[in-house]
Amino acid sequence: MDPIALDLDVMAAHVLGLAAENPQRRASQRIDLGHQQLRMTAIGFDTGGELPEHKNPGEAVLQVLRGRIRLSEAGRAIEVAAGTVARIPDGVHSVEALEPSVILLTALPLPGRHEH
Repeated sequence: MDPIALDLDVMAAHVLGLAAENPQRRASQRIDLGHQQLRMTAIGFDTGGELPEHKNPGEAVLQVLRGRIRLSEAGRAIEVAAGTVARIPDGVHSVEALEPSVILLTALPLPGRHEH
């Protein structure tokens, strides 16, 4: 991968294909552009694929590149469609694909927080 740029359309098509073949209906690809702390991960989902409840290890946002997802936290849920960016809640949260979807997760881990 070029350490300076990445074609998001090509990457999105790739992870969507992987997700469609995976029994869990999701697939991910870490994006390495040479950052030491900043983490970027593309996650593809087939319809109904999900990231079950988990904690946020730091500051994070997700951008929906394709499709539509449901982001849930503490009994509250919002639908996020392609072309939209959303802040990841600090608490326990989950993601569910309402249709074939790709999200780009960008996170900056904070000291003292652990991934779950």
